[in-house]
Amino acid sequence: MITSLNFSLFPSKELFTFGKNTLSIAETKKGSIIVIEPFLNNAKTRLATFQSAMERESKNPLIKTQSEQDSVRIDAFMTFRNAAESATTRRKEGVSAAGIEIVATIRKHTWTIQTLGQKARTAVLNNIISEIKTKHAAQLILIAGTELMEELEQAQHDYETASTQVVESASENNEPTVGESRPELIAALKALFQIISLQEIAAPTADVSALIAALNELIINSLSTVKASGTRAENAKKKADDSKTGTATN
Repeated sequence: MITSLNFSLFPSKELFTFGKNTLSIAETKKGSIIVIEPFLNNAKTRLATFQSAMERESKNPLIKTQSEQDSVRIDAFMTFRNAAESATTRRKEGVSAAGIEIVATIRKHTWTIQTLGQKARTAVLNNIISEIKTKHAAQLILIAGTELMEELEQAQHDYETASTQVVESASENNEPTVGESRPELIAALKALFQIISLQEIAAPTADVSALIAALNELIINSLSTVKASGTRAENAKKKADDSKTGTATN
């Protein structure tokens, strides 16, 4: 069977690379595994549409603004997360317990939003903000996190405003956006993986096994690369924050 894969972990560029490599691998076996050809062709079409959307949006000045706002909200999240984590070690009565509750809430949704695609990041942040404000309002006050939460909310709002402008700009040109073409590409890749996995059950051959092994290796390597990039970004942000703190202290 093909290894289960959470596509939301792939930012757009990484998803494109993964899709391109997947199709290159599948292409080598389409002659001996005839059943995959229509699924492969569909995925090729979806990948081409996704690539066109990415190239078109890379030239759109609104995309730069959206990307900048995305970075701002990641920074705001990291600042809030670090403050909550720091609160877990406070000795002041009630603060440590409050920090532990908020950290647990963040972990439940995700600890490293920078590894997610922008759409998934938006959904996760909205869930974290909503849950903390509605279920942990008292704890938020105890850790003195109200201002940081407001900054995170504002950053999320600014990003969503920028995203809306991008979508409106694309709709004027009547061309699919990255946000619209991304789920179609993912659906096509999932369908391709499914038919290959079913072929392994219905008519197993050496070529099917080889194809599955190659795809599983690609999945593992691709996920490792994405997660490593996320870890490097997080460590760089932490180092920068520590440097600022050290400078301020000195």
